[in-house]
Amino acid sequence: MEAMERDRSRPASRAARRGAPSRRRGGNLGRALALLATVALLATVALVAGCTPTAPFPTGSPGSSVASGPPPTGSVSAAPSPTPRPPIGGTELYGFLPYWLMTDTTAAYLAGVPLTTLGLFSVSVSTDGTLRTDQPGYRRILGDRGRTIIAAAHRAGMRVELVFTSFGAGPNRKFLLDTDARAAAIAALVGLVRTLGLDGVDVDAELVRGDDVDGYTELVGDLGAALHALSPRRTISVATAGGHIGASLAHAAQVAEVDRIFLMGYDYHWSGSQPGASAPLGRYDDGHDLRWSIDEYVRLGVPRSRILLGLPLYGMSWPVVGVGYGMPSTGPGATWTPASHASLLASAGFAPEYDPVEVAESFVQPDGGGWRATYYDTPRTLRAKLALARVTGLAGAGFWAIGYERGIPGYLELMRDFRDGRIGAADVVEPAPVPEPTDVAVPTDTPGPSTPSASGG
Repeated sequence: MEAMERDRSRPASRAARRGAPSRRRGGNLGRALALLATVALLATVALVAGCTPTAPFPTGSPGSSVASGPPPTGSVSAAPSPTPRPPIGGTELYGFLPYWLMTDTTAAYLAGVPLTTLGLFSVSVSTDGTLRTDQPGYRRILGDRGRTIIAAAHRAGMRVELVFTSFGAGPNRKFLLDTDARAAAIAALVGLVRTLGLDGVDVDAELVRGDDVDGYTELVGDLGAALHALSPRRTISVATAGGHIGASLAHAAQVAEVDRIFLMGYDYHWSGSQPGASAPLGRYDDGHDLRWSIDEYVRLGVPRSRILLGLPLYGMSWPVVGVGYGMPSTGPGATWTPASHASLLASAGFAPEYDPVEVAESFVQPDGGGWRATYYDTPRTLRAKLALARVTGLAGAGFWAIGYERGIPGYLELMRDFRDGRIGAADVVEPAPVPEPTDVAVPTDTPGPSTPSASGG
């Protein structure tokens, strides 16, 4: 979410009520040994990432959950090992609802959204662990509108989690390494869960330095224990990014025995990158994609039964040099949501271009004296990505953010198909091979302001 309202999607799981992984508390010695393994793993990953040609990632994108900095030290006590793949994955469906999309009509809309878990985004704390009651997320969730939404979600059979956010390398270091601050935050969060009648907490900590990971692990482990002490049905989940370091942070979270890990499978292209799909199945370059991220999580020993594949209900739009797929950008991109462009999507003659490599759709439009290219996921392209979650044996999937799809045909039907098990191996799409480069003519004349082009070229 750029700044606070960045373009991202988040997790949560309702099947944590039924069939959630059992929590195994191995004592302080076991946790200490596991922490040493995680810290050493982060050091190894940092070295690998330093010599691997990957695109830089911004906050909330793959690779950003851990900030750069001196590599941590430690010794490996037990190497992570991949978990077996079941014949087919689960159909849990987590949806993040950010405070700026909590409107007077949200509660009624949720009655038709087939989620298992709703994550209310978000509340945060100061570095001393005290709740930031001045922030709009806190006020919206604790106010009448938030309470109405919680009641409506429960009536619809959803679990509801409170999303706790902690952003920034500096603030995270100060907070995570302060035992008293962590304890204060845990007490405050458990108090909110009790007051609002919620089912758990999702922790979204971004830009965590490698040598601060022990504080992160203690935070989520102790918060999970406190929630389970409140009620065995309460759950703890985390959201982690899709790159090397995000996978390592997910490994740390599973050491702390969290119930679900939301793999944020988006922002592989972002506002500061060249144009492309936010959640690609394939790549035109050597960057990461969704399958790579799943494989990396599994390789580091994150159980498939705890992973939810997060997918975007938004797109990105960039100014580009001309008409044609893959034109380079001339400036930063901006978040684009289907719900904000309903009239365009329904207009006669609108025909986005399907990309068989990244498995996304795009279109180019006149933009003042230049051109603007938009890349986004449709129900067609998301179906293939939900199928990937199922055939790789994950617990389910999720979206950032509920409301970005509102009023657009096909998205809710897609969610129902996933929840009902109607998406599976038959829906898997293998990315097409990258075609040989060809010369593309770039228009030299600038488009007129009324040119009605919405074609991808």
